[in-house]
Amino acid sequence: MSIAELTDMELLQRIQQDDALAFEMLYLRLWEQLFVFAMKRLGSEEDAADVVQEVFASLWARRHSLEIRGDNFKAYLFSAVKYKVINQVAAMLQNPQKLEQVRETLLPAVNNASEVVITKELETILKQEIQSLPGKMREVYLLYIEQHRTVADIAKSLSLSEQTVRNQLGLARKRLKKSLQHAMLFCFF
Repeated sequence: MSIAELTDMELLQRIQQDDALAFEMLYLRLWEQLFVFAMKRLGSEEDAADVVQEVFASLWARRHSLEIRGDNFKAYLFSAVKYKVINQVAAMLQNPQKLEQVRETLLPAVNNASEVVITKELETILKQEIQSLPGKMREVYLLYIEQHRTVADIAKSLSLSEQTVRNQLGLARKRLKKSLQHAMLFCFF
């Protein structure tokens, strides 16, 4: 039997025995499917390719410790890509310049009614989560994100130290990241 005829699980078993050819075969077999999956969620070929590369790099690095039962290895890889996508989008929220890209990624132009509902739901969740931030934290976050003001400018206008502004931004990002990760899990997957 040639290596191309092996199942995904058989390839995994060979990968766990340091078979680089089996790894390459698995990569060639599944890369495109995983890429398309990531691309639909990220909207960027470069980001999708990076996510899939990270998943395969992690697979190789952890090949000796992986314990996957049954024939759900492909599902395992799709789950790994899903969580990398969620982390990628959450990381984008840390950068105000990428906020518009996040909105475009999470809230794409939609073609059917169910996507319209998901889009509106995510917009609502984001607005609610921003509104649920404590007063000063919300004010700092909105000045930074919506008005693109610098930390120094915000600190001066609100009579706060720059460190306090940075702390408030960090806490706001953590809270919003956590909330959006949960929302994305339910809406997109």
